[in-house]
Amino acid sequence: MRLGVLSDIHANLHALEAVLEALEGEWVDEYLCMGDLVGYGPFPNECVAAVERLGIRCVAGNHDLIALEQLSDDGCVKLARDTLRWTRSVLSDDARRFLERLPRVAVMDVIVMAHGSLDDPTCYVRRPGDAAMQLDHLAREHPRAEVLLLGHTHSQIAVVEGGRVPRTRGGTVGIAGARRALLNPGSVGQSRERAARARFMVLDLERREATFHARRYDVQGCRRALRDAGLPTGAAHIKPAPFRTRAGALRRRLGRRSR
Repeated sequence: MRLGVLSDIHANLHALEAVLEALEGEWVDEYLCMGDLVGYGPFPNECVAAVERLGIRCVAGNHDLIALEQLSDDGCVKLARDTLRWTRSVLSDDARRFLERLPRVAVMDVIVMAHGSLDDPTCYVRRPGDAAMQLDHLAREHPRAEVLLLGHTHSQIAVVEGGRVPRTRGGTVGIAGARRALLNPGSVGQSRERAARARFMVLDLERREATFHARRYDVQGCRRALRDAGLPTGAAHIKPAPFRTRAGALRRRLGRRSR
C-alpha cells in the first residue's frame, strides 16, 4: 500500500492544491493527515472541505482544537492567536462539525497517527531522544504498530528504533531494517524553511520506504488572499530565525569535516 501523508495544512489552499496535484501522479491508495487544517491561512473552510471530500483520514491538531475553543491559545505566538481569532469568526458550521469529529489519535493497522505526540497535540518532537521516547511509548500502547506519524514541528523527520536512518535514493528513507519508525512529512502550508515549499511524504508500506517531497506553490496568491481577508501577509510563510539558519549551516560544516 502507498500512502500520501501530509500535515499542517494551515488553511493554505494554494499549497494544499499543489500537494494534491503532485500526489495524483504518485498513485497512492489513501491519504493521511496529521491535523492543523486551519490557522494562519485564509481558506479554513475550503481546506476542510477538500480534506472531507477526498476522504482523507485525519487527526486533530492543536490549531484545530484552538479554533473549536477546546484548547487554550496561551502557548501560541501573536500571529497564530490573531489568525485563529479570525478563523473562529469565519468557520462554517460544516467545517466546525468536521473538525469536532476528528480524534486526537488514530490507528490504521500498523500505523498510528497523532499531531504533536501520542499524549499531547502541542508537544514538539524534534530531537532524537524525544523521538525515541515516543517510539517506546508506541511499543507499550500499540504493540502491533510499526510506524508513528506525527506533525506539528513543520519539519520533515525520520527516526527509526535504535536511532539510525538508512538513506537510499534522493529524498527516500528506508525503514525496512527497523521494527518501528517515527516519520513527520513536514508542513503543507507553513514549511518554516528559508524557501516557501509545500511539503509532504509518500509512504510505501510494502517497500518499507518513505519519500519526502517539497513542491512550489503560488505563495503570492496566498498572500493576496490574506490581504483581502485583512490578515497579515506574513502568515503565508514564516522563515526560520537567522541564528537558527547559521547554526544549522555550522552543524552541517562540522559534520562534513568529521567524516
